[in-house]
This record gives sequence, structure tokens and C-alpha cells, in this order.
Amino acid sequence: MTKTKYSVSDVYQISTDEALSRFSANLSGLDEVESLKRLDEYGTNGLSNLKKSPVILKFFAQFKDLMIILLIICAAISLYLGDIRTSGILVAIVVINALIGFVQEFKADKVMDSLRSLMVPEAKVYRGGQLETIEASQLVPGDIIFVDEGDSVPADARILEENEVSTNDFALTGESNPCRKFTHPISGIVGIGDRRNLIFMGTTVATGNAVCLVVATGMSTELGRIASLSQSTKPSLSTLQREMNNLAFRITIATLILAVILVFISLGANLSLTDAFLFAISISSAMIPQGLPAEVNVSLSRAASVLAKERTLVKKLSAVETLGATSIICTDKTGTLTKNEMTVEKIMLLNTHFDITGSGYEPKGEIKDANGQSIDKNNLNYLYKFIATGYFASNAKIYGPDDNHPVWHCIGDPTEGALITLTEKAGINLDTLNANSPELKEFPFDSVRKRMSSIRTFDNQLTVFVKGAPESVLEKCSRIWLPDGTVRELNDDDRRTIHLQNDEMANNAMRNLAYAFKNIDESVDYKQHNPAIVENELIYMGMVSIIDPIREEVAEAMQAARDAHIRVSIITGDYALTAKAIAVRAKLADTPEEIEVVEGDKLHALRDSEVLELVLRGSIVFSRVSPEDKMRIVGLVKDNNHVIAVTGDGINDAPALKRADIGVAMGKTGTDVAKQSAEIVLLDDSFHTLVGAIQKGRTVYQNIKKATISCLTSNYGELMIVLIGLVAMAILGIPPAITPILILSIDLIAELFPIAALGWDEPDKELMHDSPRDTKNHIFNISTFFDLLFTGSLMGFLAYGNYLFFAYRNGIGLSELAGHGLYFSAVTITYVTIVLCQLVNILVRRSRNSTFSSYLFTNKQLWMAMGFSLACVMAIVYIPLVNRIFGSGPLTLVDWGCGFAAALMFFAVKEVDKFSSRSPKNA
Repeated sequence: MTKTKYSVSDVYQISTDEALSRFSANLSGLDEVESLKRLDEYGTNGLSNLKKSPVILKFFAQFKDLMIILLIICAAISLYLGDIRTSGILVAIVVINALIGFVQEFKADKVMDSLRSLMVPEAKVYRGGQLETIEASQLVPGDIIFVDEGDSVPADARILEENEVSTNDFALTGESNPCRKFTHPISGIVGIGDRRNLIFMGTTVATGNAVCLVVATGMSTELGRIASLSQSTKPSLSTLQREMNNLAFRITIATLILAVILVFISLGANLSLTDAFLFAISISSAMIPQGLPAEVNVSLSRAASVLAKERTLVKKLSAVETLGATSIICTDKTGTLTKNEMTVEKIMLLNTHFDITGSGYEPKGEIKDANGQSIDKNNLNYLYKFIATGYFASNAKIYGPDDNHPVWHCIGDPTEGALITLTEKAGINLDTLNANSPELKEFPFDSVRKRMSSIRTFDNQLTVFVKGAPESVLEKCSRIWLPDGTVRELNDDDRRTIHLQNDEMANNAMRNLAYAFKNIDESVDYKQHNPAIVENELIYMGMVSIIDPIREEVAEAMQAARDAHIRVSIITGDYALTAKAIAVRAKLADTPEEIEVVEGDKLHALRDSEVLELVLRGSIVFSRVSPEDKMRIVGLVKDNNHVIAVTGDGINDAPALKRADIGVAMGKTGTDVAKQSAEIVLLDDSFHTLVGAIQKGRTVYQNIKKATISCLTSNYGELMIVLIGLVAMAILGIPPAITPILILSIDLIAELFPIAALGWDEPDKELMHDSPRDTKNHIFNISTFFDLLFTGSLMGFLAYGNYLFFAYRNGIGLSELAGHGLYFSAVTITYVTIVLCQLVNILVRRSRNSTFSSYLFTNKQLWMAMGFSLACVMAIVYIPLVNRIFGSGPLTLVDWGCGFAAALMFFAVKEVDKFSSRSPKNA
């Protein structure tokens, strides 16, 4: 980590001379000897520890769940008991389960293509009075650097000299507009976004250039501080991992208790101590739902694959389900709700306006008049000169997608990029326009004038074209240009109308720029002109209204979130007025009055309980907040047992993304640090996609719950058969109705594929109108226990009844079954009855409503899986070689009829139970 002996916390509060003195530097820069000395003392200018986990660690991380550990212990016990076959099967399950999770997460890593460095490879630095280009990693505190338009900033630096420099800081502060910089000191303590005499590593220069003093490098920079926050955040278990661990813990306790009980019962059945111990361990191990982890992972992996097709990259499988438990969303504004692409939406002339379609920098859209009619691009008339004015007074460039930019992008001031895009939307050829009217002289924008001017020849007349803040342009205008091409005096009513237009648009998060022009006396050399002379007695033309547009589907997604009882708030580093206007346009609440804005300074004064109350209420805009503020908000929600998802795309979002239950980064506009910190990446940057992913997460949990309860039902049924058989063996000498290997084959063959196929079940219609699930309400609870006890007992008694009925039908004495040639067929009918009842159980548990509904046939994969399972069962029943492996025997048609009759009885009882639970009395 880079260290520094220099105090940088207040460097924005001191003058440039004081800053140079503090860092023992001057404008000529450090000499070679001093720079090497400081490099050795403070280290290279780089971020540490931003590395991916090794592949081998990612693989072994798949074995940390308690359920997997339990299966490994069972495999070890089976091996110790000499049951190599069972041990091998369990090990295979564990490995397959690990591979499913590992492959999905490895594929996500390949898509991410590792974390790319945010720092530029080179920097322009003064060394001994000469401007040189060196590797950015060699910069040290005290270096004097030069940054120009389009450059990436290589380190944190204090501005010493500047020429209308502004930087794009949105990735660091969340502010969407370029941040204008200056050199003078700032009094008082201000946040990062307001330290406008500093430039920061990881940002880019939008306009102008500057000479700066490096004050921090590497991990001492603002970017390094955020990286440290991210690295200090320890990963926690997902909601699904906690749920599965809770289930595994309860199963472990129940298995141990069962083993002790079985030992005593076995001793009562006249088994030796050794045989009783071996029997108890084998049966207890068989009671564990061995196939459940694989079934859960298959469901998660399948959901992740579906989400990938829907433009959502899942980096961690369990994150899919955690999305479904989300009750709070804290979303960033820039690049998440908005497109982070400045766009001209309106042209405002004195008595008319035009709307511009399309958004972003792609020159695709139309100009429509006040009646909604499209303007013919070949017949722009007076609009041609107006639109050309914005182009003439701009220096930005727009480019199409390339290897480094997946979408159209702007180099330079994003606001000017919007004006260039408007020109192209109008069908004006930029090359032709520039060739016909080349720039002769430019007066750059500055923070005092708040205007920019360009002198060109237009229509054979020397003309100055001006753009700037409406109030600053208007004060220099004495006449007004009318659509018919005429010009008249600008009166007070005109000024009031223009001011009202400006105020109205500004209150809607619009940034307005006014246009003006004036023909210049050609007898005077234009090179001799200055702004004070040229920018006077101007002719006012109108204004354009520019916005970072809301994504089209955001309002619909916000409504869907409210319907799902998910509370959404906005956390941004942008200004309160802009953030509030964006929140209104995004429909953060049903009405604008419900939206409350909390600025950073007010947030600091609030108690933790007050902050938590605000977030739980939702529809809050937290503006001008720092990364530490975001961490505080996320931590408060998470520590109070609410599941929180945080979206973001900037460097400043990374710590909160990592701290949240679910970090959601933007794939297109998101910084690499944000994507690395998140568990979910929205490849289309759409908030709507996030809400769709939440629905998928809820569906996954719904299906995992069905799979878990279905799996445990057969385990309870098998347990009942074992307990009844032990009592019968002790009292009546009846041999066991089922063997451990057949119990294992139910879990790993007969039911594994149908239960896994539940992952293809569609969501209930009301799923996204239900409240988020309470993470304290576990799958295995007192209600589930009684359900499993009742259903498992029903399944067990029906299977054991068929076992006894088989002996009766074949005239075999119950105590004679053990040595009889049909014993293997007898235990097989027990096995088949459990399998058929379990398949019915899976169908019944799929829906809260009647099994016989349109939902029954919506999952074709389930029916295919059931067919495959029955084919496997037929192989176990009829193939001699397989008979010898599983200790099974063939069945007759009558035997199958008894099995299906038991399954039909099971279905009838379960349907009546389901109907009674839905009755008004029990509602």
C-alpha cells in the first residue's frame, strides 16, 4: 500500500503556493534523483489486492455448505462400514454438485474477463523543467503533471494552473454533468464532490487542460480509499446458504437422535451390539436427503442460465435466490435509472417548441413540432441555423461502438456531445458544415462569462455563434430572432417568457443552454476581437433542454417493485434538485409529494434508528452522499435482518455493492471495480431487468422449497417404514420391509430427476404481488414438521401395507418372508409404492391450488423426468444384473396395480387436505 508523509486531507483548503511548499515541489517538477527517492519511499502508483480468487479456491469453496459436509461425513462412515458402493455414490454426488456450482461461477468469471486496471498506463509529467511521458505507476507525491481534454487522470492532484478544465467525475461522485475546476482554495470542510480544485484518479478530463501537483498516489488516493473499503468488507453467507445450513443443522441433529433410537430398537429386536450399531448408522445415513444439494444447485444453475439469456450475469449461484428475498433496493441514479448519456429533449423558441426523439449519443431520432409532426430533414428552414449554432460552439466528438465502448460514446464535454448528436439527428452532415464554415476564432467557456463563442463565415457573412447559460446569454442580447427569419427588439415580456421557460425546464432536471448569434463587421480583423466586444448586442435565438434521460422501462419497473412490496430508495452523489427531479420522472413513488430528499449533511445528523426508518419506508432520495454514507445505510439495513440489494456503476458504489446482500452492477456503463464487487451484473444496465431477476429469484426459492419438502417427505415415509419394521421384527419376527440400498436408490435415482425438474416450474401468478419472504421463517419449521409427519406417515403405512398384503396374496407367513424366494419381490413392492406415492407427492406440492389445473402440464421437463425415473425403476425391478446390485425382484401386474392403488389413495388424501387448508375456515 502506498504511504505518504504529506497531509492531503486539507490540501483543497490551502493556496497553490502553500501546496507546492508542503510537498517540497515547484512548477519545474522533481528531478530524477528526488523522484526515485520518493518512489522508493512511497511505492508505485497502483492499487493493491484487486485480484480474483485462484481457480482452485473457487472449486473448493463449493464444499463449504453444511449439507455438503454432512454428505462427506456419511460417505466416510459408509466407507468405514465397508459399504464401498454407497460411499462411492455419495462422493459422486458431492463432486457433481461442486462441479455444477463451479462451472457456472467460472463461466461468469470468463465473461467478466478479470478486473482491468482503472489507471492509465502513461502520464505527462514535468521532470527538471521538461515535459515527459512516463509510466503512470512511476508517479510520486510532489510530481507536476499536465492533463488535457480526453485524458484519464493518473493520480489525485491539486490544480495549480488551468485553462477551462472540467472532469467527468460521475464514476467517483455520481454527478452526471462535468465538474468545472478552479485553482483557488476552498474555505471550510466540503465533500469530495465539492473539492473542485482537485482532480482524482480514475476520472477523465472533459474539457480544457491543467497543470497539477500530485498529492496522493496508489492506495492513498480517493480511488485507493474506496478500494480499501471494499477489501475490508468480509463476504457473508447468502440467504439461501443460511437456509440450507439451518436445514442441514436440523437434519444432523435429527439424524444423530435417530441413530441412538435405532440402536436401542435394534437391540430390542435381538441384534448384536455391532449389528445394531451398523444398522442404525446405515439407516440414519440413508435418511439424509443426499440428492437435495444437487437438486438445489441444478435449480440455481438453470435459473442463472435463463437470466444470462435475459441479460443478467450471475457471478455467484446462491445470489439468484437472494434476489428473491430482497425487501429493500437502494439504487444509484446515474447510469442505473438514467442512461448516463446527455440528450437534447426540447428546442425552446420564444413562442413554440420542438421535441426530439431518441436518447443517448446515437444519432437516431426525429425532430417533431408542437403538433407532434416530424420535421422534414431536407427542409429544416430556420431550424438549420439554430441547430448549426450548437454545433459551431462545441468541441466534443461522438463515435460509434468500438472495442472499448459497447455503445455510442462522447469524447469531451457530454453536454456538447448531446448538441453534436442533435445536429446529426437533423440530418446535417458535419463534415460539410465544418468545411463550409470553418472556425476562425474561438472564445472558450469560462466560469465567469458562462458562455462559449465561435467565429465562422456563414452564408457569406462573418458571424459569431454563442452558447451558454440562459441568464448569461440573455443579458448580452438586445434583439430576438424569429422563426420566419426576421429580427426585432427584445422586450421585457420576451425576457420574462424566456426566464419562465428556463425555470420550468430546470425544475424537471433539465440543463438548459441558450443560443445567440451576431454578424460581425468584416472590416475589422477577427483576430483582434475579444469576448467583451463580440459577445455584446447579440441576437437571441432560443434554448435547448438537455437531460440525462430516464431509461424507458424504469417507471414500469418501479411500479412492479411497489406491487411486490419492495421499498426502493435512491442513493446518489448528485445534487438534491437533480436527484429529486429524476426520482419524480422515474416514478419512485406514486406521487411526487411522497418522495423525500435527505442531503448528506442532514444524513450525518440523523441517528441510526432514524436512517433505518427512512429506508424501510422507501421512496427516499439520499443526495450528495459519500461511499461511507452508503456503507452506513446498507449496514443498518442488513444488520436489522432485512435483505438489501444495492445497484450501482461507479467506483464510489463498490464498497456498498460488496457490503449488501446483493450487489448489482451495470454491465455497459459500470466501472470494472463495480462489476468486480457485485454478485449480479445487468448486461443491459436495465433496472427493469433487475425486477425481472427478482421475480426469477422468488421463483427459484418457491421451487427449492417445493423440492426440499418433497425430498423430506419421502425420507419421512422411509423412516416410518423402518420404524414400523423394527417394531414388527422385535415383536412378530417380520423381516425389514425395505433395505438401505433401496432407500438410497429412491433418493438418488427415482426422485432425483423429477425433483430437479421442479426448477423448470413457472411462477405462481400472484408471486410478484406477495411480500418478500421472511428470512426468519425457515423451510423446516413447526408447520412443515407436522406436514411431513402426516404425509410421511401416510406414505409409510401405505408402503408397509402393500408389503404385508404381498405376503398375504402369495400365501407366505410373515415370519417366513426372510428366507422365502419372493422376499426380494416383497421389498421391491415396498420400494415401488414409495416411488409412486412420491411422484404423486411432487405433483400435488407444485401448486397451492388444485392439482388438476392448467398448471399441471406447464412443465414438460418434469413429465420427461418422471418418465425417465420410471424407466430406471423398471430396470431395478426387471433386469437381473440390476436385481443383484439392489437386492430387488420382479413384480407382476397385480403387484403394480396394488402400487398404483396406494398412490391413488395417497393422492386423494392429499387433495382433500389441500382443499381443507384453503377453505374459508382455515384461510
